[in-house]
Amino acid sequence: MNFKECFPLQDKELKINPFSPEALAHLPYAKELELKNAAVAKLLASGNIKTAPAPVFASPLPRKYRTTTKRRVFFDRKQIFLHFGKKAAKEHVEFSVLEPNEHLKIYQYLQKTFSVPRNFKASSVMNYIIIRGSYQEHCVIFNVRQLSGDIIRIMKNVSAELTKNIPSVKSIFLYVDETNSDYYLEAERPAKGIAFKKMYGSDFLALKLGDKKYLYSPTSFSQINESILPIFLNEFKKNLTPAENDVLIDLYCGYGLWSLSTENMFKSVWGMDFAADSIKSARNNAKFHCPEKNFRYETGFITGELLRSKMPPPRGKKEWILLDPPRKGCEAQVRELVISRRPQKIFELFCGADEIVPALQVYLNNNCKIEALLPFDFFPGTLNIEMLAIISN
Repeated sequence: MNFKECFPLQDKELKINPFSPEALAHLPYAKELELKNAAVAKLLASGNIKTAPAPVFASPLPRKYRTTTKRRVFFDRKQIFLHFGKKAAKEHVEFSVLEPNEHLKIYQYLQKTFSVPRNFKASSVMNYIIIRGSYQEHCVIFNVRQLSGDIIRIMKNVSAELTKNIPSVKSIFLYVDETNSDYYLEAERPAKGIAFKKMYGSDFLALKLGDKKYLYSPTSFSQINESILPIFLNEFKKNLTPAENDVLIDLYCGYGLWSLSTENMFKSVWGMDFAADSIKSARNNAKFHCPEKNFRYETGFITGELLRSKMPPPRGKKEWILLDPPRKGCEAQVRELVISRRPQKIFELFCGADEIVPALQVYLNNNCKIEALLPFDFFPGTLNIEMLAIISN
C-alpha cells in the first residue's frame, strides 16, 4: 500500500484530489493533521509494523512555508507564463497557497519583466525560474538552455532591476542546462551540459536557526520547510545519549546540518554525500562551528561497496549512525552494512513515505528493534510526511 492510498480519497465531502501537488491545502490544518495521523497508522498496519507512531509533529507554518519553489517557463513570442507543469489557460503566474507571499511577488515581477520585447532573447531560452533561501532572504536561479553574450547582458540588466525593486533578493544565478531536461535542482542531474554562473550577490545561501547560521551552495539540497527544522532537530537530540568518545556517522549528510546540530555532544563526526558543493559547505560549517573537534566530511556516491572501503572501522555501541537518503531511499546494501556495524542507534529519516514500511521490515528481519517512529509534517497541504525511525540492535 502506498501512502496516498491511506487517505479517504473517495470521500466526496473532503474533495481530496490525489493528483494535485496541494491535495490537502484546502482543508483546515487540524483536519489535515487528523487525516495524516490516520494515514500513518494505516500505512504501518499494512506492513504489520507493531510499533505505534508518535502523533504527527505539526508544522508551525501549515501554509506559505516553502523556501524552495519553482516555475516552468512557457514563452509564446509575446510574453511568458510561469506554471508548475503544463501551461494553464489564463494565469500568467500559477498560484500556490504553500509558498510565501514574497515568492509570488518575485515571480509576478519577473513575468512582467521577461514579457518585454527587449528581453525576449532570454525569455525564449529559459526552462525554469527557481527561488531558494530563507523566509527573509531569497536567491533567484534562472535555468536556461543556452548562453550567449546577449543573454548574459539581458540577465545582468534584469538582475540589477530585480534587486533594486525587491531588496529581499540577495543573489542571482544562471544555471545552464543545454539538454533542456526536467532537472531544476531537486531532480536527477543530467549527465552533462550544466554550468553555473553568478549574476549578483553572495556565493552561498544562509540558514539561520536560533543563534546559529549555516551556509550552503545554491545547488545543495536543503529542507524546504524551514519552520519545522528546530522542532525536528530538538526531537532528534532528545534521543541522543552519547558517552565520551562516541562517534557519529552522517550518511547523505548534505551541508552537515543534522550532524552539526550535535556540536556539543560528539567529539568526532564522519559524514559523506555525493554532492561536492554540499561537502565543501559542510567542511566550512564545521570549521566555523566546531573548530576544535574532529568533524570530517567526504564526497562519494553512497553504495555498500564504497562505504566498506571509506567508513571508519566499526565501533559497535560507541557508534551512532544517521541516514537521510533522497526520496527514493538508500540501496539495500547500504542499510544492511549499517545494521551489520551494530551501532548504539540508527536514525533514518524517510523523505518518501512509501519507503517507510519496506525499510522497517528490513530492520525487523535483521533482529533490530524499532525504538520510536516520529512523523513530521514537513510537507503541509500535500499527501506526504517525513518519518524519523529510531532503531537499536
